[in-house]
Amino acid sequence: MTGNLHDRRAPRRTPSPALAEAAAWLARRDAGPLAPEDARAFKAWLAASEENRKAYAKTERIWHLAEEAGQEKRAARRVRPPVPPVQRAPRIGAALAAGVAACLALFIALGTDLPLRLKADAMTAAGEMETLALPDGSVVTLGTASALAIDYGKKQRHIRLLAGEASFKVAKDTARPFRVEVAGGAATALGTEFLVRGREDGATVTVLEGRVSVEAQTARGPGAAVLKAAQQVSYGAQGLGPVEKADLAAAAAWRRGKLAFVDVPLGEVIAELDRYHPGAIRVLDAALSGKKVSGVFDARDPLKAVEALENSLGLTSTRLSDYLILVHR
Repeated sequence: MTGNLHDRRAPRRTPSPALAEAAAWLARRDAGPLAPEDARAFKAWLAASEENRKAYAKTERIWHLAEEAGQEKRAARRVRPPVPPVQRAPRIGAALAAGVAACLALFIALGTDLPLRLKADAMTAAGEMETLALPDGSVVTLGTASALAIDYGKKQRHIRLLAGEASFKVAKDTARPFRVEVAGGAATALGTEFLVRGREDGATVTVLEGRVSVEAQTARGPGAAVLKAAQQVSYGAQGLGPVEKADLAAAAAWRRGKLAFVDVPLGEVIAELDRYHPGAIRVLDAALSGKKVSGVFDARDPLKAVEALENSLGLTSTRLSDYLILVHR
């Protein structure tokens, strides 16, 4: 029996063949109750070696993590295209294919947020980027897995960033302020070009040119700041943070299809790569998540970036196809 579950390891490491057998048994059991003779065969396979038992336990854990990853995608309101349902079949080969396909469909389908789609005037899927020309001549570039709503009137130009990140090159119109709302705060352009990145707990505003006024309504009360070029500020549940100097090349690298990191924890790097991947990438080792990483990666190929991290740090990634990737030692 063979399966799509395998280990990707650092050079000169060989994946355990028991994992493929374990994946096949797990998919077969997931397809429905085993026939008596198959149940006996499964028990005999488990009893045959400690390696088989460990492989099955590991595979079962990955299977459950797959479901958790799909739930996280939905909670984070990520943008994904819907996929058709997958039918299970009782035979070994078909059961394995159905189990794996159903798991992969879970990652993608649960990420689709219909209410978000109904609110958005523009949106992108994982790994996509789109540049929009607005009616007033302003230009918006949407990053990966991002969505926004546009509300232009005679006296205002309002943008709501519903998910992800975007850059704004604003056309001057003193009679109609250009305001971007996200996560309980807002950035108002004062003739400028700036970036807004939404997070689960707040947002970051980075100014490339000109000035931007930032306001935030948080649990600690209102806060406000005026940013100049090469400055940024973040806000969240803890309030409006300090105005800081921004690394503009790194902050805007995503517009060039690059992701730049300097002494960033591996967990944050993986989380960023995950935004560009239609499935799920996770770090299993909490201690490993804090390991500092520096580098520039191609945002259009997050899998290649994961491989580069594996090779440079001597790590391993267990994969269910290329959709669920679990990074560990």
